[in-house]
Amino acid sequence: MKIRRIPIALRLFLTVLLTTFLITTVSLGVLHVNMQRNFSKYVADVEMQKLDLLTQNLAEVYAVYHDWGNAIQAQILQIEGEAAPDDYDRLSRWWLRRQYDIALQQRYFQEHTLANVNPSVVEPDPAKRQANAAELRWLELNLPSQFQPFEGLVFPLSANQNAFRSDRKNEGHQNTTESSGKKQFISMPDRLGLSSRLSLYDAQRQFVVGEPAETQISFRPIMVGEKIVGYLGLKPVLDQEDALSINFFSKQTRYLLLAYALSILASLIAALLLATYFKKPIQRLLNGTRELTKGHYQHQVKVNRNDELGDLSTELNHLAVILDQHETSRRQWVADTSHELKTPLAVLQAQIEAMQDGIRKATPEHLAAMMHQVNNLKKLTQDLSDLAQAEAMQLKCYFSSIDPWQVIEQEIESFKPKFEQAQLDLIVSGEGTQLQLDIDRFKQIMLNLLSNSIRYTEAGGQVHIHTSQSATEWTVYVDDSPFGLSDEQLARLGERFYRADDSRTRATGGTGLGLALSVKIAKALGGELSFAHSPLGGLRCKLSFPKTIKS
Repeated sequence: MKIRRIPIALRLFLTVLLTTFLITTVSLGVLHVNMQRNFSKYVADVEMQKLDLLTQNLAEVYAVYHDWGNAIQAQILQIEGEAAPDDYDRLSRWWLRRQYDIALQQRYFQEHTLANVNPSVVEPDPAKRQANAAELRWLELNLPSQFQPFEGLVFPLSANQNAFRSDRKNEGHQNTTESSGKKQFISMPDRLGLSSRLSLYDAQRQFVVGEPAETQISFRPIMVGEKIVGYLGLKPVLDQEDALSINFFSKQTRYLLLAYALSILASLIAALLLATYFKKPIQRLLNGTRELTKGHYQHQVKVNRNDELGDLSTELNHLAVILDQHETSRRQWVADTSHELKTPLAVLQAQIEAMQDGIRKATPEHLAAMMHQVNNLKKLTQDLSDLAQAEAMQLKCYFSSIDPWQVIEQEIESFKPKFEQAQLDLIVSGEGTQLQLDIDRFKQIMLNLLSNSIRYTEAGGQVHIHTSQSATEWTVYVDDSPFGLSDEQLARLGERFYRADDSRTRATGGTGLGLALSVKIAKALGGELSFAHSPLGGLRCKLSFPKTIKS
């Protein structure tokens, strides 16, 4: 069954969109629910801030009586006369509203008294200033006290028709008050309607008096010193079921839906731009890898970004360069190998055909020449095999404790006839040590270095073999006199099939693999083979091994 693949750009787009959709939905949903539940309480809390003077007056009353029931009862009993059957109940229910009216009148008087300090600023008309002063004078005479909220009333309550002032602008009331000595009840306008929504609770929030409410109300603590003695409660003015609230919340819902739609649209655009921003470089990287699988190693991916995708494109381009170099090296390897094999094979073929045609007889000299070509082929194939194993890190080495200088002396002794034949002066000086090496592989390196010196040193020249060592390393140097090498030639030593003098190497039987193989073998043995200009004017080969093999 084939599974439908979802592109990464589409996944990114859907992830950003759905995440934004979920966050926006939850946020606006919680906001809408909280607004419906808590907005009316918030309005009540704001209104509660206007009741500071009432809260202060109630605290002062409690400080005198130490109990809310006693305070209400004591202030009702201040009224003279014989009460009707329901007068006490009516006054108990009215007590908190009366305290609110008293606080309202006191605040009105305080505010207008402060404004009357400089009346010419508040009211420039002299006639109106005189009227306002008279009004404040009358208000001061009838200003009630929170400790005597029912002052001016008598029992029964039906006998108090003249105790209330319905119109503050009527004349003659000031004289009535001054002559009778009794205060009149002043009806202050309650524009916010707070008096009908007030309730009083004790310190345990048990209802005492006022307007009980089943819904959530706002509380304001009443403090005497550092102790809470009660709470002033205010019922919210807004009801979720009334027409005004329904209209208000409907408008808010429309605004929230508009914000919700705009948020989703913005997240849709942002998710689309983000997915496109990531899709293009990913597609370029994908096309680049496809080009590499086709063998187009010169293809470069252009992603100009300062993030992980930019780093990935840089590494991919670097990989393409390495693969291109390896492919070039592989082709050169194949071409060089076929060329090196072609030469001895062509010689053998010519000699065999000459014998078949009767031009050349199978004499010992001719057979020896053919065997020489066979040996060249054998050496070439063996070097190729060893080099391939060394590059694949599969070269077999058998380590044992040896004295490398003794091995070198033995090889030099076997090479002395060749040095004499090449008319080279050989100088040997050195000392040995104990190293963990493969003796056969070490001999193979020295054979290649000595053969190279004989092959590339002019007749009458000099070859100097000497050693140096420290506490951690042992080194042997092979210096020869000219022919010398340029810096460019020196840098290429150790490459496969590279010959500084191709014609001279072929004439002396070199394959061009000896130094390259020696470098790989030295590395496999834990050492290093490097090349430099010799003080004698030719080539210096430096072969170093650590005295302690790293595990």
